[in-house]
Amino acid sequence: MSVDTMARLFELKNIIGVKDATGDLNRVDKQKEKMGNEFIQLSGEDATALEFNLRGGVGCISVTANLAPKLCSEFQNASLSKNNSNLLAKANTINDQLMPLHKALFIESSPSPVKYGASLLKFCSDEVRLPLVKITENTKNAVKSAMLHANLI
Repeated sequence: MSVDTMARLFELKNIIGVKDATGDLNRVDKQKEKMGNEFIQLSGEDATALEFNLRGGVGCISVTANLAPKLCSEFQNASLSKNNSNLLAKANTINDQLMPLHKALFIESSPSPVKYGASLLKFCSDEVRLPLVKITENTKNAVKSAMLHANLI
């Protein structure tokens, strides 16, 4: 959807923002310029959430937060503190800690990788219903390694 179309939709009283998972960080700037600060922009991609927030986003609809809710919450709070260099440094540190997990959770179709990660935390089994399938051993290794890197297990 184009930024111009989004701006027209924003004129409707029941449209207040967007979850943007395009990966195009320039859209954040364009939408902010076109619709102002009152237009709520939420990232739909954990891996780009830091830059998204720095450009004017206000949060993330996160997959990683299913496995690392505290870290993701701390990251969001820190990344939204644009005028505090200590908090921005904290956001960068957490982002680096979680980046392998952000990537591993999308090696295969969601939600199978996050279900496997949740199973490692004893939240649930890694069972999924058709047409979904369990992830491969290579992806299991990547998810587990990323969770170890993030100190989640």
